[in-house]
Amino acid sequence: MDTGLLNKPVKKVLVSMAVPAAFGMLMTFLFQLVDTYFIGQLGTKELAAISFSYPIYIFIVSFFMGTAAGVSSVVGKALGEGDSSKAQSLTTLSILVFMLFSVLLAVAGIFTIQPTFLLLGATAETIAMISSYMLPLYIGMFALVGTLIGNAALMSKGIMIQTTVIMAIGGIINVIFDYLLIFGIGLFPALGLQGAAVATLISWVSIFGLMLLVLIKEDLFSLSSLHSFSQAKVYFKEIMSIASPAIAAQILNPIAIAVITRMVSQYGDNAIAAYGIVTRIESLILTGILALSVIVTPLVAQNYGAKAYQRLDQVIAYSGRMTVYWGLFFFAIMVLFSQPIIGIFTDSKEIIEYGQLYFNLVGLSFPAFGLALITTSFFNGVQQANLSLRLTLVKAIIFTLPLAVVGAWMGLTFIWIGIAIANVLAAVYAIRLLNGWLEANHSELLMASPYCDYLNDIKSLWSKRRFSPK
Repeated sequence: MDTGLLNKPVKKVLVSMAVPAAFGMLMTFLFQLVDTYFIGQLGTKELAAISFSYPIYIFIVSFFMGTAAGVSSVVGKALGEGDSSKAQSLTTLSILVFMLFSVLLAVAGIFTIQPTFLLLGATAETIAMISSYMLPLYIGMFALVGTLIGNAALMSKGIMIQTTVIMAIGGIINVIFDYLLIFGIGLFPALGLQGAAVATLISWVSIFGLMLLVLIKEDLFSLSSLHSFSQAKVYFKEIMSIASPAIAAQILNPIAIAVITRMVSQYGDNAIAAYGIVTRIESLILTGILALSVIVTPLVAQNYGAKAYQRLDQVIAYSGRMTVYWGLFFFAIMVLFSQPIIGIFTDSKEIIEYGQLYFNLVGLSFPAFGLALITTSFFNGVQQANLSLRLTLVKAIIFTLPLAVVGAWMGLTFIWIGIAIANVLAAVYAIRLLNGWLEANHSELLMASPYCDYLNDIKSLWSKRRFSPK
């Protein structure tokens, strides 16, 4: 077993895992942006169509990302305890069960496209475009799910380079087939909007095939590891004890996005197109924060399983600092360069203005967004998925939705303001929730440390470092 997650310096592990994870995510987000760019050449209505599809896509991905978080936690804990055989069984079972479930979910999705998107505010004309785009994505969902679960298991073992290369290959495949199938090059038909979805399907299947080979090579996937139904039942319960709250937590965010999309849609196609563009750009520029949040769970899970509590303290400190500075840096970048960046995807002045305003307002809350996300991942790592769910629930239901709804009564600008305020309030709540759990469960490890100046000691502001022994 690779013990690097247990023995190497925490800061070095965070960087060595975050860089390839961020690069892999970057490839994923880049081919989504390539989709957006090519589709933008087709027209504003096509851009609006994929903007409507985004909340549903994110809902599906978030559902299985919650599953992946549960898998990452239980597999990482098993590896930290030295039980590699159990880790293999957990991974194999997760991939098989959730791929099967994804097929059932896809069938349901295909038959409910029209009522779902009418509910989101799409017009009859846009529904036809959305249907052509969503059908290939539903068909390929099984491969996406297998990839998410497999990647989570590999990450729990500290395997990053291979998965990064695979994601890069998938991104290249997507870009190539985007160009060929959207516009029709050579023998390939011009499928327009549907061509972008077919290109994504081909990419997903390719990525999953390669990911499966790595899982087998690393002894994390084997049908023979499932010895009996009773064993599988026990392991599945263990997975779901973490995955169920994590799934619930994950799907709250896309529900909030869907509601916001519905509110933004009342301001016209340009507003909804702008929201679709900025959410994709936002995913790209926050790659570093998202990568940290993904790797924190397996890193914490292994060290928690090995009872290496001092290392958990360091994970909190370093990841918090990295998150805040990343958010501040890219807020500054978007304040300065959001106009030309958004202009890559559209020449509409109104869309660009809406997008600029979004980054000027919401961008200021990027550091707060990151702190809440890292805290959620930490709770999953220490097998406290219910606290992760509580944090996400409060952010979505208590902060984001009410503030966005109130903002919608006053104008589009106030929707953006509501999102920003919600991010800040969620970070404050995350700090209180984390410190409360540490105080209640690890008071014997308390190392007295007062809150210090933020720039001087951000880790004290965020966590009080209560895992460090006296």
